[in-house]
Amino acid sequence: MARAVKQLNNKSVDNAKPKDKPYTLTDGNGLFLLVMPSGSKTWQFNYYRPITKKRAKFSLGAYPSVTIAQARSIREEYRSLLAQDIDPQSHLKEQQEEQSATFLSVANRWKEKRQKEVEPLTMKKNWDRLEKYLFPIIGHYSVDKITSPLLIDTFKPLNDKGYNDTLHRMFNLSNQILNYAVTIGLIPVNVCQKAADAYHKEAQTHHPAIKPQQLPKLLFDFKNSNRSFLTKVLFRWQLLSMVRPAEAVSVEWSEIDFTKKLWTIPAIKMKKTKQGQFPHIVPLSSQMLAILEELKPITGEKKFVFPHHHLPNKSMSKEIIANSLRKIGYKDIQDSHGLRSIARTYLEEKAVDFRLSESCLAHKIGDSTSQAYNRYDYIELRRPVMQLWGDYVEQCER
Repeated sequence: MARAVKQLNNKSVDNAKPKDKPYTLTDGNGLFLLVMPSGSKTWQFNYYRPITKKRAKFSLGAYPSVTIAQARSIREEYRSLLAQDIDPQSHLKEQQEEQSATFLSVANRWKEKRQKEVEPLTMKKNWDRLEKYLFPIIGHYSVDKITSPLLIDTFKPLNDKGYNDTLHRMFNLSNQILNYAVTIGLIPVNVCQKAADAYHKEAQTHHPAIKPQQLPKLLFDFKNSNRSFLTKVLFRWQLLSMVRPAEAVSVEWSEIDFTKKLWTIPAIKMKKTKQGQFPHIVPLSSQMLAILEELKPITGEKKFVFPHHHLPNKSMSKEIIANSLRKIGYKDIQDSHGLRSIARTYLEEKAVDFRLSESCLAHKIGDSTSQAYNRYDYIELRRPVMQLWGDYVEQCER
């Protein structure tokens, strides 16, 4: 028969005097009072962990701040959790984490994950937007207190100023963070999914691009501008290769196979997608090979085909063509990324197979199809397409 434990009362607790060593007074069912030599008295709860069955104890607070009645109430709450095989300490920790889960703290955890999935520059731009428009206003809010009306009100100044694109980017970023909070169990549901519907969304504008028939004038204007020699050559290289600005400017001599007439762009340099990053192989047209031969005596000893003029171990800026186009009068008419659109339109006019055209631009066609187009035999199918485009560009230069 278990020995009966005499419960404590206010008098026995108040009369507990300090001794040379710590000692305890038991109230029963795991609750006891720890009396220290200093005279301080602390309630503690002693129990066996549900899974490991190991003995554990933790503090419930100091007496008299926590009364006998309050200590017993906490004990019974924890005994109820133990009856459900829930560890009281783990439960308390989860509650504290939920209470301290501010929007900013969750955003920081989301950032750790997200920055592994997008390009560094994209992550920086998005984080800068959050720091400018969101964190100063609701960063301190508990994540479970973020509501649609709150977000709608927070972003109203952006709408009033006509910053429609930024407005909807902010709603998107907010929802990414809130969806992450759902994923890690901090909130049951994201109640702000439809918050952006409170504001009109303007139609997305594509990168401005001229028609293929207008290419002769663009080539003439760029050639006769005051841009540097290397910038003019880079412009032609980017136009002929159909790749993105960052991919074009970062070409390295080691990536060129003159024997097979191929340029292999490593996966790390390619645009990140939901499926990941993949290398892209560009069959070199005769016009692209001519550019490489022209530059060999000039930059052939360097790492990059288009090296930075001050920092030889870096390439030229990916913004240089975009800036040049603006300076020669093509703002809102033709941008750097839109050079690909000229090529895509031309190939469509020439009835080139859709899959081949998209593959030349390193666009994902669907499932594993686009990766199949990087196999050698499909690369050879793309070679005449690249040459067709190169010949048209050369014709436009005459």
